[in-house]
Amino acid sequence: MADVDTSFFLYIPGKKSLDIVQDLAEHGFGHLDEIKKHVSFLYNVDKKPMAIQFDTTDGNNDFITYPVPEQTKRVTILFKARGAKDADTGTPYGMFWAGWQRGEYQSLLRHNHSNQIKGPIGQTNLKPDDIVSDWHDFRLVFEVASDNKAMTAKAYIDNKLRHITEQYVRQNTEWAGAGNYIAFGDYDGSTNGFARYLYLLLIFDEDVSELSLSQLSQRVGFDLTNIPALVNDKDPPSKRPAFKPNGITMFAHEVNKDAAWVDPATIHNDKIDLDCLPYSKNKALVIQKKPPSFDIKKTVSSITVSSDGSPGTFKTIAEAIDVAQPGTIIFIRKGLYKEKLKITKPDITLIGENPANTIIYGYEADVGGIDGNILVEVSLQGESFNACNLTFYNKGAEWNKTWGKAERRSVAFAVRNVGKGFVRNCIFLGQQDTLYLRSGRLYMENCYVEGEVDFICGGATVFFQNCQIHSIYYPQGGYITAAAPADSGGLGFDNGYVFNQCIFTADPALEQAKPVYLGRGAWQNGSNGKGPAKVVIQNSIISKISGKTGWTDWDTESTAERQFFREYNNTGEGAIQGERPGRKVLTDQEYQTLYSTPEQVLGYTPQLPW
Repeated sequence: MADVDTSFFLYIPGKKSLDIVQDLAEHGFGHLDEIKKHVSFLYNVDKKPMAIQFDTTDGNNDFITYPVPEQTKRVTILFKARGAKDADTGTPYGMFWAGWQRGEYQSLLRHNHSNQIKGPIGQTNLKPDDIVSDWHDFRLVFEVASDNKAMTAKAYIDNKLRHITEQYVRQNTEWAGAGNYIAFGDYDGSTNGFARYLYLLLIFDEDVSELSLSQLSQRVGFDLTNIPALVNDKDPPSKRPAFKPNGITMFAHEVNKDAAWVDPATIHNDKIDLDCLPYSKNKALVIQKKPPSFDIKKTVSSITVSSDGSPGTFKTIAEAIDVAQPGTIIFIRKGLYKEKLKITKPDITLIGENPANTIIYGYEADVGGIDGNILVEVSLQGESFNACNLTFYNKGAEWNKTWGKAERRSVAFAVRNVGKGFVRNCIFLGQQDTLYLRSGRLYMENCYVEGEVDFICGGATVFFQNCQIHSIYYPQGGYITAAAPADSGGLGFDNGYVFNQCIFTADPALEQAKPVYLGRGAWQNGSNGKGPAKVVIQNSIISKISGKTGWTDWDTESTAERQFFREYNNTGEGAIQGERPGRKVLTDQEYQTLYSTPEQVLGYTPQLPW
């Protein structure tokens, strides 16, 4: 630590010890029990430490802490850093996670793999700027308001303000203990961190916003502008094998992993237990366990799929779709169908024997954004599509978790421009973006949907009738809906999502995680160029965890306040009985005239073609 003002603290790597943990400890940092796994020195040609590297590409969060003097009202954190891009995905690693914990309350700023800076709520996209491939100067400023509780956080990159948040949260202090301290490192569960830092300068209370790095260098007696040559400075190598799994399914031997580790959510004898679903272990409450048998003889145009290739049948669903004519009903006998499907033919109906034993399953796990992670996609031009008695199970997130957690998206089912859709008694299993309802109109009845983050997303108009919406465990909490501005494909019924007589449940372990939100404001400008996003939850049962925190912002532009998020006549511990800040209620007139029937919302009467 340099001999500088008492309001300044400067960490220069290797200044006090050549052992990195001891060096951090002698400088006064805490939370060092596991830190050796994630930090290392970077040296110059003379083997002198010149930088510290922070690496959590093993998927385990870690950070260091430094005490903040009592009565401090402002903390400025300065550092010169260079990040890296994931060799497998091209997306950046998170460069920093910095939080000020003041008793029970916390404000934070973080950079993530989507090249965004986020606060406790909201985010700012840095695209197309590349801030990870070269050295940049970062200045994070946390300031306490006059009420001695609220906090504002600002992030400057190369002296330019890139993000500001006035949000702060009551934070469970078990992560590092209560107190008054700065935490710095990587504690973002959705992003692996990797960056190099030439120094870390903490300034308490003094406003140095008008001082340049050169002026600050004079104050601390150290050149904050210098970039030394480093000899052992390498980006993280690729983690993936040179090949992808055979077909769509990842087997343990293909990735040199124990079978139980690769796919712990096993499916026994090509069946799933509706009372204990594979991943969540949850019970599907609304699914009809013994749906009426389908009489194919009563249909005009139908074909059959059988996984054993019985005479007169197709062995795969894809083969049946290839030969199907518009209006065909495809009857799918029980089986585990490891397929990726894209349906572009109009008026197709898929009907299985039972969602417990008729399963479309795969590790669909490309990393090209949401469109690269879809298991079953229906993309039409305003025609119809129907599905009954099927399970859509995308384990794509498992593949991505194996190779660095670069992408959690695992879309089980996606629709685009479906003019009239009917989905009954189906199960949808994924993690992030389980249902991608891009555009069009869809009626869903007696369906089960589970996921963690934005697991019902997109701009379609969808009426959910008697469906179960389940939030699976994720330490970072989650978001049930991420509705884009409503887009019925030009059909004039841009009404968004309506959940009627549904059940919202959640893993009890989420009580100890970060919040679960009913939804967040998303994408101010949707595919139809109009807003707002619309979600209505009515006549439904909302569990304590599902409804505890209500709605939240996507970022400072796409806020919850700007969307049409409404609740009406709900029950359960998470339901509201009247309007309160951040949660609005439909009027009786709105309900009766706009939302009380599927016909009002969708503009058609849902019915199956038999």
